Amino acid sequence: MKAVANLVLILLAVSSPTLAQSVQSDFTGVYAARIDSASLVIIRQEKNDVFTAEFVSQGRVALTKVGTDRFRVNQVKPNAMIQFGRDNQGIRNFKWMQALPKKRYLRMMAKDSSLTTAQGPLYRYVGNYRMEDDRLRIVKIRIQNGQLTAQYTNEGTLVLSHDSGNRFILTANDLKMAYEFVPDKNGHIRALSLSRSGSPEFVKTSENVTNYDVYGFNRSNGFTRADSLRGKLTDLRTCYDVLFYDLSVKVHTATKSISGNNKIRIKAIDTFDRIQLDLFANLRIEKILSGGTSLAYTREANAVFIQFPTAIEKGTVHEIDITYSGRPQTPDPASMAGGIFWFWDKEGEHWIETVTQGSGASLWWPCKDHLSDKPDSMRISITVPRGLTDISNGRLLRKTELPDQNTRFEWYVSYPITPYAVAMNIGNYTQFSDRYISADDTLTLNYYCLAQDAQVARRIFEHSKPMLALFEKSFGPYPFRKDGFTVMQSIYPMEHQSAVSMGPIFNPINSETFDSLDNIRTMWHECAHEWWGNNVTVNDMADLWINEAFATYAEVLAYEKLYNKAAMLDYLKEQRPGNQEPILGKRDVNDFQLGDKYSKGALVLHTLRNLIDNDSLWFDLLKGLQDHFAFQTVSTADVVSYINDKTRTDYTFFFEQYLTRASIPTLQLILSQQGTETRIRYRWIVDVERFDMRIKVSASENTYYFIQPTKQWKELLLTNVKVKNFKVDTDNFYVNVSKE
Repeated sequence: MKAVANLVLILLAVSSPTLAQSVQSDFTGVYAARIDSASLVIIRQEKNDVFTAEFVSQGRVALTKVGTDRFRVNQVKPNAMIQFGRDNQGIRNFKWMQALPKKRYLRMMAKDSSLTTAQGPLYRYVGNYRMEDDRLRIVKIRIQNGQLTAQYTNEGTLVLSHDSGNRFILTANDLKMAYEFVPDKNGHIRALSLSRSGSPEFVKTSENVTNYDVYGFNRSNGFTRADSLRGKLTDLRTCYDVLFYDLSVKVHTATKSISGNNKIRIKAIDTFDRIQLDLFANLRIEKILSGGTSLAYTREANAVFIQFPTAIEKGTVHEIDITYSGRPQTPDPASMAGGIFWFWDKEGEHWIETVTQGSGASLWWPCKDHLSDKPDSMRISITVPRGLTDISNGRLLRKTELPDQNTRFEWYVSYPITPYAVAMNIGNYTQFSDRYISADDTLTLNYYCLAQDAQVARRIFEHSKPMLALFEKSFGPYPFRKDGFTVMQSIYPMEHQSAVSMGPIFNPINSETFDSLDNIRTMWHECAHEWWGNNVTVNDMADLWINEAFATYAEVLAYEKLYNKAAMLDYLKEQRPGNQEPILGKRDVNDFQLGDKYSKGALVLHTLRNLIDNDSLWFDLLKGLQDHFAFQTVSTADVVSYINDKTRTDYTFFFEQYLTRASIPTLQLILSQQGTETRIRYRWIVDVERFDMRIKVSASENTYYFIQPTKQWKELLLTNVKVKNFKVDTDNFYVNVSKE
């Protein structure tokens, strides 16, 4: 992961922590930059006395002790050191010591002309500037209370003092940051040069480290009780079914926080007086009501246990109203943990997106955060600062301008929806529409993109219609017709139901570089999740291969149907799984991992298609899965059972090997030739005992036929065939081949 903190201008790279010997635990804590209290660094003590430093919302790195109260920051360029300062009460602060080159920022075209036309000597500097060698990083130069200020992406506001000419400075103890504005020959400011001398100081605060350690899963360190609370269906969850969520959230961009409430309508499946809901520990619950009565509750990790004063009888319907607020976590690319992205676009406008797969929707709103329970429908109301647009799931009911310079967007989801597919996408969006006419109906297509990227976005979105035609032909009708079909440019690609986030068009974000083929392929993948992930949803993260394998296979079909088979095979050859662990995870612990689920999963489905060797049956099978399990949640066992029934063949051995084992089958061959006769001995080297998958081989050009190896040796005699001409169809079967 690449991230740059402007105060210290470091390059963070997350790695396995380096062992430090018996270091005192008073180093740990939350530290705020002296010149910008919004810039936080968290020092943690991990296992085996290993210490790490995390720049909140930017990344975490390991520290190695090199002296008294002194640490080297691992894998940071240029090299950096942390020197802690202490008094007789313990550690009070630290200095970040790092020699840095000058950084140049280029001025961007201002959308708001008032930034450059307002009167006054300081206004010539006002605008948005982008770092020359890292276009993710933007600094906004503004005037506040008659002083020039600088604000970087994800950081607070710095007040600058005029030094001389076009030079402004910021000083704090021995730290000096110099901002030199660079004019062109006509005197117009075109760039900004930033240099720094001295060391930024970070002061220990009274905040608790655990408030920033709620990512929700950490499978690399083993599963904990918190993982079981998140991933297991206990009696406190199975005793009720969610019928409806009425979620209302207000977004506070200045503090990167939210406030809101969720009215949850539930039906008692069994009689109960206590239930579990979920909301991350760093979010504050202000009250929980039911029928106007305040309910008692306790919290453990990210679970909320609600106590009812009397038993709720089986079959009855009740409503719970939870009011809450706080600052949700930011995504952590190193652990794949989700959160809320708080970015700016190329023009310095807010660009915000929720991404919650894995960590869970409860990182920003209270819900029953288990994949097995979808509400039947949902209302989503999002309030944002005026001038911004929110795109959430379903169809837009109304947009209301509020008297407090905010705008409320109200959306309605007409279908069951899994909580992690609920989203906010907020930014300076522009919208245009189209219609997709199929044999059955007319579907409304809604496209959203950043206003400055509309021209390129229109060219990308033109591919939606042929994509939808292919997916409907292969998988069946688009599942969410009443809610329409929405796809949008976003910070991160994600399959938000009926509001698909296709990721950034320009890569890196806010650059002028884009790859239209890669954009289209990403759009195919995320839109395929409308069928595989949103319509048919896994009921445990262990089975996530179903979502990702079928969505990646949809890309394979796109190459085959929209181009040709050769293009499809070329794309399949690009898939190179590591085969280091099974793609089927562990149940009941929210085992979120990605790994080979995409590439290996697609190769497994391609292999199964060729093993079945009947495309009519294969595509009936794909449509049948969508129809049979529509709007439901499924397990791997459900899918395998359906395939076995539909094909009237037991493929349990196939899935057992490819899903529950890391390695793939190896076809071992011993070939010998005597005169005109070639003898071929063959068998599977494989983990699963009853593995007898058929596979195609060829003894002549482009003529393939099936053989059926087992774990026991078999023999094949061929006449007038040379050893070198005997081939195994590895284009269509994902196996290794060993020849002797």
